[in-house]
Amino acid sequence: MKESITYPLSAIQWEAYDEFLEDPKLTQHNVTVCMPFERSSTQRFLRAMQNMLDQQRYLHIHLVRQGDDIMICEDWQMPNNVHYLRMSDAEWEAAQPTFTKPFDVFNEACVRLYLVETDSQIYVILENFHLFFDGISQRALWNSFEEAVQGIPLYQQGDIAAEMTYREIASYNSDAYRRAKEYYLKKFEGLQLTDYCRETDNPLGPAISSHPMVSADIIDEGCQRIGQTPTTVFYAAYAIALAYMSGETRVVFYTFNHGRSDRRLTDHVYGQYLCSLPIVIDTDPNQTVAELLSQTHREIFCSMRYRIYPEYHLLRDLGIDGIAGDATEIGYNAADIPEYINIDGKLWNTYHIDPSFTGEHSSTYITRREDLYEVFTDCSSALYTQEQIDTMSGITGQMALLLVGDQNEKLNNIIPKKK
Repeated sequence: MKESITYPLSAIQWEAYDEFLEDPKLTQHNVTVCMPFERSSTQRFLRAMQNMLDQQRYLHIHLVRQGDDIMICEDWQMPNNVHYLRMSDAEWEAAQPTFTKPFDVFNEACVRLYLVETDSQIYVILENFHLFFDGISQRALWNSFEEAVQGIPLYQQGDIAAEMTYREIASYNSDAYRRAKEYYLKKFEGLQLTDYCRETDNPLGPAISSHPMVSADIIDEGCQRIGQTPTTVFYAAYAIALAYMSGETRVVFYTFNHGRSDRRLTDHVYGQYLCSLPIVIDTDPNQTVAELLSQTHREIFCSMRYRIYPEYHLLRDLGIDGIAGDATEIGYNAADIPEYINIDGKLWNTYHIDPSFTGEHSSTYITRREDLYEVFTDCSSALYTQEQIDTMSGITGQMALLLVGDQNEKLNNIIPKKK
């Protein structure tokens, strides 16, 4: 008999769970990715998707209660099946937003596999819950699908997700954890935090998004010339955009670290290994571009150095609900998470279906898409207007292009100013 496994939540999983408890109807932690294919592959793809469910225990994951504890269970006894639907092209266009549905995290597997056959194409849809799946796990799902279609034996990750969680929990008693805690509590001591979103007692609303593109060639070539990385440039650009939106020169936002430093955590491994910590950037307009980038680089380095101290613990130890009201965060996905798969020598591209109902504050993700960088911002429409997030994304992209220019230029000469 196949064995299941139960283990605790990591800090970032507790954070996601707490947000989920605000309203179980929320879909802000659902990740729904879709890929269109030719209709001739229907039966082949159905078999491949069922094989994924039959072979990979993690795809039967859910939460369980053990006394007063909430635990994760990779559970062979939790049923999961491929959902096959047949509809017209018009019906598909209307139905896409409905595929993102809340998960019953205690009573169903928190990943769903759909195959939709229309008049002209078939669509493979993989929906999962972000509490259990990080960004690289999305790549792992498509890798498994690609290999299942080709008849390649699927990767078996064993108990590695549980092992990583127990390793994290053990680190809470380490000297490194205590040093990181001391650093961050001193850094944020007495800091007054505000946000640029509208004030409301109910942050829940339909998701809205904005995703302008900027030239990857200009950014990459500029970074090579000035000796900086695109990550540093976009983070600095985002800080300027956040300063513009908030009216403050000193800004705080979360950064993402994939947390997969263990060599075994390849892009075939499922799990939630993200690390997220806030960084503080001073956008004083009297500094030069070089000074802003240097400051941003130091902040990123510190967030990496002290990532052993989870953001969830920082908020708890500061006694607040969120940095700037859980206001803003930025993630950076360069070419390390491809948005396509290869089936029979042909590349097929994925796209995301937005969550239908969210309480999420402004989040921005920088993703490399061939010769362009996408600056994708999404949030709850109850908190922000479309104009606000269009402005936020637009300024981030525009400033990134300017920050790879003259390094001696004063920020005051290039940053946007409100009329």
